[in-house]
Amino acid sequence: MIELKKISSNLVAGIGSLNKIDQYLETLKYPKSVLILTGENTYKIAGKVVYDKLNASGYKVNIKIIDIKGNLEEVKQLTSHVKENFPHELLVAVGGGSIADIAKYISNETNSLLAIIPTTLSSDAFSTGYSVFWNGSQKQAIKTKAPNLIIGDYNVLKNQPKRFIAAGVGDMISKLTAIPDWRLAFWLAEEPYNDFAAKIAISETKLLINRIDDISNANYIGISTLFQAEVLDGYLMEISGTTRVAAGAEHLISFALENISEKGLHGEYCGIGTIIVSYLQRGYNYSKRVRKLLEKVNAPVTADQLGLNKSQLVKAITIANKMRNWYTILSYGISEASAERLLRYTHII
Repeated sequence: MIELKKISSNLVAGIGSLNKIDQYLETLKYPKSVLILTGENTYKIAGKVVYDKLNASGYKVNIKIIDIKGNLEEVKQLTSHVKENFPHELLVAVGGGSIADIAKYISNETNSLLAIIPTTLSSDAFSTGYSVFWNGSQKQAIKTKAPNLIIGDYNVLKNQPKRFIAAGVGDMISKLTAIPDWRLAFWLAEEPYNDFAAKIAISETKLLINRIDDISNANYIGISTLFQAEVLDGYLMEISGTTRVAAGAEHLISFALENISEKGLHGEYCGIGTIIVSYLQRGYNYSKRVRKLLEKVNAPVTADQLGLNKSQLVKAITIANKMRNWYTILSYGISEASAERLLRYTHII
């Protein structure tokens, strides 16, 4: 099948890259009418620097500080508010995954250019062409748009709490189980599969694993590796036309856990899901290797570390197959007794 694949993101990354944001926008000939979307904390971390730089360079800059948690109805209301009160041609998002998802939705609805400046690396949300929001009691993935520009300042990202880095690793190593699940969906459910994207995803994950000590230490090599791996996820989703290149049954477990408890980060739940699904796919020894990887970055690997109890984890595993209409190793469901055994065999409980 012949399809148009739109790979839209320009990329700037390096130490102190925010200090030249006005030059990047000028080089790309981006419009001067700018709205900065950020949160209260992320404004202090990087948003104020962006505002001051653009304001001093002759840009017409407005700023909107938001405090919503990604509920779809709230996002729709915010989008209407922005349309009515903040006319702009370029939207600049400064923040974490929630800010990025909201900005992608607003940019798509307002047909504006989008630049994203991540302040954390807890997930790949800043680079993808999808936004994930709560819709009622479930999370829903909506096709929005990939950013036109991503700016990664390693000084900013190096200073993020290490919990966010650990969560990012959990999100990224989920490809260890997502790719086998995707291949299974191709053979058994005739879902589209892109072998090229799958092989790049595996290569990217191997590099990240090889540099896990650098990532754990949050040095510049580690931060740049995790950042660029998350950027690459966005490209892979655009190439393959699906999130399945980075998400399988482990993400379904994560979505279920997010429905049950808001204590953990998305990437933390993905890490736990990857331990569980890797046991189903390849057995105990492989699952143990995944666990050790997560332990190297101090990611949670037990129920106690997540602040969850046994019944919450058992429920998440048993309802995971209802989270998305994906064919995975969990598609036919799993009993509560089997889910509990899985948790014990993988030493999560």
